[in-house]
Amino acid sequence: MHQTETANFWLGSSLTLYTEPLRVALARSPKPTEERAKLVALLHIALVDTQIATSDSKYAYLRWRPVTAIRAGDIDPDPAWTPLHTTPAYPDYPSGHNTYSGAAEEVLTALAGEHTAPFDLTSPTAPGVTRTYTSWHQLTAENVDARIFSGIHTRSADEAGVTLGKHVAEHALRSSGRLFRPL
Repeated sequence: MHQTETANFWLGSSLTLYTEPLRVALARSPKPTEERAKLVALLHIALVDTQIATSDSKYAYLRWRPVTAIRAGDIDPDPAWTPLHTTPAYPDYPSGHNTYSGAAEEVLTALAGEHTAPFDLTSPTAPGVTRTYTSWHQLTAENVDARIFSGIHTRSADEAGVTLGKHVAEHALRSSGRLFRPL
């Protein structure tokens, strides 16, 4: 039950799901308004850049999705196995949802620190479910598990996605001075 609920909670758009945590971080950040606005822009820049890096990586590595590996693999294949959610029609590695998670965690941490007072989050793909979080990493860890519980990603794809997203966000944060030069 908990695994299915988690898979359903994180099924939708990562961008949509990270909107509320971004609002929470903005409201709780001690940074001046201008700095908070820059971090909002940096989050969106990092998310777009992670999408590019994800697509490039997926077609460089061409890793099987779990459904293909389980149904047709060489070790104990199960032709009847079905994932909880429909498997996307592109390679597994790295997980795009989790590149978003890694990038968002990195920017939210820069904005408001690693931990926060408890906040609630709902999901349009899990009506009636409310989750409570106290750190940005909790969101990431749960998203990793959700993609595995859905049966649409391997753990290595999810973990690589988080790492890739964090690296992209770190680059965006390091490069912010060039992005926000006065005109």
